[in-house]
Amino acid sequence: MLDTLCPVTVFWTMDTVTGSKFKRDFQRMYTARKLLGDLLVANKMITADQLEAALALQRKQFQPLGQILIQQGFIPEERLLQICALQKGVSPWHLQSTPPTPDALKRVPANTCRSYCLLPVQVKDNQLLVLAMRDTNDVDAVDMVRNITKMRIEPVLATEERLLQAIDTAHGTRSLAMGDVSKLVTQAMGEFATAKDAPKTKEGMIQEAEARPVVNLVNQMLTDAVHAHASDIHVEPRKDRLEIRYRIDGQLQQVHELPSSLQPGIIARLKIMASLDIVEYRVPQDGRIGLEMDRRTVDMRVSVLPNYYGQRIVLRILDKSIALRTLPDLGFSEHNRLLFEDMIRKPHGVVLVTGPTGSGKTTTLYAAINALKQKSNNIMTCEDPVEYDLDGINQSQVNEKVGLTFAAQLSAILRQDPDIVLVGEIRDSETAETAIRAALTGHLVLSTLHCNDAPSAIPRLTDMGIEPYLLSTALVGTTAQRLVRILCTHCKEQYAPTPDERALIASYSESDDIPLLFRPTGCVKCSQTGYHGRIGIHEVFPTPHEVQRVIAEHHSVELTREVAAQYGYRPMQMSAIERVLSGHTSLNEVRRVVYLETPTLRTTKPMLLKTA
Repeated sequence: MLDTLCPVTVFWTMDTVTGSKFKRDFQRMYTARKLLGDLLVANKMITADQLEAALALQRKQFQPLGQILIQQGFIPEERLLQICALQKGVSPWHLQSTPPTPDALKRVPANTCRSYCLLPVQVKDNQLLVLAMRDTNDVDAVDMVRNITKMRIEPVLATEERLLQAIDTAHGTRSLAMGDVSKLVTQAMGEFATAKDAPKTKEGMIQEAEARPVVNLVNQMLTDAVHAHASDIHVEPRKDRLEIRYRIDGQLQQVHELPSSLQPGIIARLKIMASLDIVEYRVPQDGRIGLEMDRRTVDMRVSVLPNYYGQRIVLRILDKSIALRTLPDLGFSEHNRLLFEDMIRKPHGVVLVTGPTGSGKTTTLYAAINALKQKSNNIMTCEDPVEYDLDGINQSQVNEKVGLTFAAQLSAILRQDPDIVLVGEIRDSETAETAIRAALTGHLVLSTLHCNDAPSAIPRLTDMGIEPYLLSTALVGTTAQRLVRILCTHCKEQYAPTPDERALIASYSESDDIPLLFRPTGCVKCSQTGYHGRIGIHEVFPTPHEVQRVIAEHHSVELTREVAAQYGYRPMQMSAIERVLSGHTSLNEVRRVVYLETPTLRTTKPMLLKTA
């Protein structure tokens, strides 16, 4: 929704000024200087109490005021758009009732629409283009469209949600248009055509990296990735080219193939943005890039690794404008969610979230911390890096360059009278020992661990030197998770499963009734992938007294699983099959993420541990 919390002093005027026109513009200027909430109260569209309630929610949720007012039902979307347009001195445009015309849509490339969150909606007399915008005061966007179309521009105001929906409808969801990048590549090639054989001094590399064509090209690549909801950007030098790939919904997609002559400038530009040494190419480097994009903050973690054909760069994207998820939003089944909530409600002990990189472990930890947050609790974190700023939580960041490791920071945190401690990751034996010691002295410790499944956390920790009898006492439980892609709702199709698929599903399902399944087909809405978005699959491993006894006696992982199954543990494969049966994902997608053992090859289950 529109972020109209700041006074607006710029407004658009017509070519001629009459007495009534001057009076109307003066009223618009006066209106634009007022804050949105005050304006709504003054016009009796909301009450002062409703404004106070919305502002209180805004301080907690960090959402635009207008969006909160609509969500709470205080004002209809149409009325809010009208008052926002009056505030800015422009006309409102209701995309749901007046969609853009085909003649207007073809005037502006998809990439420009996505980059500036705008959409051409109407052409008047083949000379004036009506441009629906989220921010009508974005002069750069207006100038860009004017230069592209060679037409006069009339900005009108539209809501951000409606604009994004209309852009997806017009150009396809997450479409990665290449037109603008191709132009920027041509400009950059022309810039360096005469200097490609010049020696690469540090000053020359900086000059090349800060050349306007290279800056524009890198900015466009980063903007495209954020708008495509990519989680990572891979910049990979090859023998005769530079490949750019985005990881979208967990899958790498090649989006650009650039000439190798642009490689030095692009690599140097990214390293300058990340405050790295541009002349050091022999050792790995790590840095961060902070961007303000579309009125939101985007952080990128940068990793540089020397490769055979040059320096390979991977950027991990963290969009801080994305709201934190709650536990019900994480994709837990009802059974697993109740088990997990029971674990994190324990007053002391260690709770671990396991899985590979990019499986959403940190998101789960943040959701757990958000659920536990109270005024009576002192919650402290040590992270690398701090990914979200949580109100009411005391967060600190690891700095290994000055010796502030996870273990050192955790030791310091324990002297700060914490109730709950979040450790970003248990990487070594020192951190593991400190976390166990904190749990044994009455603290609840939440952390992540890299291992294949939830029960495997036990041998992983014992390999770090944790004694089984200590681990059995401190460990409250573990959970493992993966992310599977969600089938596109616009193009998924039903089909009757084969006998082998039925047997496979029946071996992991508690029901023998196997309905029709869904599979992807691909459409413009999902960029022909058949999937859009991801959802979690989980397994939750509790450690009640009987499981603790198995851990303390150092029995096998297989036997530990069998005992935990009596207390609610279900393997991740069951959660995955539930997602297949519910139509959220396909069987092939589940097979890509987790191993489903063929029933005929399944081994005999180990015997349960006999209790006294």
